[in-house]
Amino acid sequence: MVECRCCRMREELSANEDVIFAQQNRKVVMGRGSVVNKPRQLVSAGWIIFLYLLALLALNAWLLRLLGYITLPW
Repeated sequence: MVECRCCRMREELSANEDVIFAQQNRKVVMGRGSVVNKPRQLVSAGWIIFLYLLALLALNAWLLRLLGYITLPW
């Protein structure tokens, strides 16, 4: 017997907020370590600015090489 699976309609139910809340609480209680939230590690603004400048310099070097202003031996 051959069944066509492409014609079946699948109805998805919306998430039940009470069930999700209970699952999240269970994860917190049953999880390892303490139940308090751990603070995220902060990254200094100087480090982010440095990474952006480094990316900008890399793009500028790539463009200059693409246009032929920079020649590399390899």
